[in-house]
Amino acid sequence: MSVVVTMTEAHVADAGALVAARHARERERFLLLPGAYEDSERAAELVQGMLSFCDGVAAIDERGDLIGFLMSFESVPDPTSPIARYAPQRAAMHLVPGHAVAQHVDAGRVYAGLFGELAERALERGVIDFIVHIPIGDPAIEAAWAAMGFGRVNLVAVRDLAPIDRPLPVDVQIRVAAPDELDVVQQLVDEEALFHAASPMFVPYVRQQTAEAVRAELASALVRDDHAFLIARRDDTDIGIISIQPGLGSPLYIPDDAVYIAATAVLPGVRGSGVGAVLVDAAFAWSRDRGYRAACLHFATANATSSSFWTGVGFTPVMAHLRRRLDERILTNRPPV
Repeated sequence: MSVVVTMTEAHVADAGALVAARHARERERFLLLPGAYEDSERAAELVQGMLSFCDGVAAIDERGDLIGFLMSFESVPDPTSPIARYAPQRAAMHLVPGHAVAQHVDAGRVYAGLFGELAERALERGVIDFIVHIPIGDPAIEAAWAAMGFGRVNLVAVRDLAPIDRPLPVDVQIRVAAPDELDVVQQLVDEEALFHAASPMFVPYVRQQTAEAVRAELASALVRDDHAFLIARRDDTDIGIISIQPGLGSPLYIPDDAVYIAATAVLPGVRGSGVGAVLVDAAFAWSRDRGYRAACLHFATANATSSSFWTGVGFTPVMAHLRRRLDERILTNRPPV
């Protein structure tokens, strides 16, 4: 038996030890993951940082030991910001350094108790959308969340920067976009948002609300030495784009010396012709030339095209974003206490 209590500073060291132990097991499966967080003190630093802005709960067993913890914060993106193109309007977020359970416990039972407490608190604030980031090397963890109604929406994947080992089209030219090509970059980047609005992804297409902020972000990136937009061209027509920047995401899942591959799009008429693979291979070469050793990215699981493409060019999924949205009627139709 265990009890769920509000998480405090007193739980941070033990929580860090749980995260570090889980991460060590993950690295046995996925060698590209950073080794630093196998150290419990480094992992505890992540937990401590999250506790500064998160609500948290801890599961304590009959001996007084911490056997699990879970933290969340309320995410409400500015509707005019670039992230609003992909993030829910309002959700309780559970990031991957903000939860773990001991290996010897029933993960389903412990996580159910932890999430149940935080979900009750979120419902009191009117939140019905929940997202949790989980490692995928331990099936028991995903099974625990799936039993509570969560399903995959995104995968985080990693890869080394070895060239793509397959024949590539030779009639595609690649260039690095110059700062004065902002219009071209914005038009091609928008193709990604258009594609994600289609079935079965159904991501709201909020171009009008976000266009100004997206344009400003792209303009800023175009003049940075550590960012690049590579543009594919065939027969005097720009047909695709890929963006590269320093590693981004959860520290546990950014390989050492990694780049992050963000906006990637190919025009509808040339999808499936190898243009995307040419862009990725060129992105790897650009990154190797600058001393990087790995790449990370994420893609929507409902996007069958992206899922098969990214795994087809050698990326290995290592972390999943799961989501559960409650029936909104629960806010006004709960039994009296």
